[in-house]
Amino acid sequence: MRELITLLERYVPGYSSQVQGASDWALDNLEEAFGQPLPEVYQDFAREMGKNGGALLAHVDAYDPFDVADKYQLATEDNPPRRFFFVFGDPDPLSPSHYWLDLEAPSDDGDFQVVRIPLFPNAWKTKLDRRYFSFREMLYVWAMERVCLPCFPHRLLYQQGETTTAEELARYLEKMGFVRLPYPRNSMLFERDDAAAGLYRALNSSRFEFHVGVRNLDKLKHFQAILEDNTDLKKSIWEP
Repeated sequence: MRELITLLERYVPGYSSQVQGASDWALDNLEEAFGQPLPEVYQDFAREMGKNGGALLAHVDAYDPFDVADKYQLATEDNPPRRFFFVFGDPDPLSPSHYWLDLEAPSDDGDFQVVRIPLFPNAWKTKLDRRYFSFREMLYVWAMERVCLPCFPHRLLYQQGETTTAEELARYLEKMGFVRLPYPRNSMLFERDDAAAGLYRALNSSRFEFHVGVRNLDKLKHFQAILEDNTDLKKSIWEP
């Protein structure tokens, strides 16, 4: 997780001062409530930012290990079986769909796929939404979307067209001076001295969306012209 903090610090110097890790006691308490060893990838996260993740986690709630432990200690029939480990709450008051690690769906390097499941009986059987290739990938995608890209004054959001693939787009970006970060692997993140970009594709899907931020408006217009001349990506109707 230190590499994730380093990425955040490149865009928001001093970001590490915003975060607070959880104590070993908090993790021991959660492990007792969960009834089995906690995933190591979650422990790494919790020790870095389990109490406060700053802007990265401003859109989710209930991720303090003590709050998670309460969910297991007060378990109801709404909870899915223990093959799913709760990581983040969805604060939507009408139809919350929380984030869970599927411990029976390993991804890579001891990590697990992230799914979203609402809280009602047997929702994990009928409403499970496989969202991210891994827990770390989700955090990196959120870092780019919610912390890094908002630092740029000029941004564009595109949806996939009919023919251009994610790999073809990555090659165009590299020709325009972007460097792909070594992680994540399913989704992709890119950096350039004056710009950054994120390509998100959901798990088990070839569909993707692409978000780019540039410091200079003229360079953004130049980038847009090249992208739209050489790909069939569709500019989103939504503002980034």
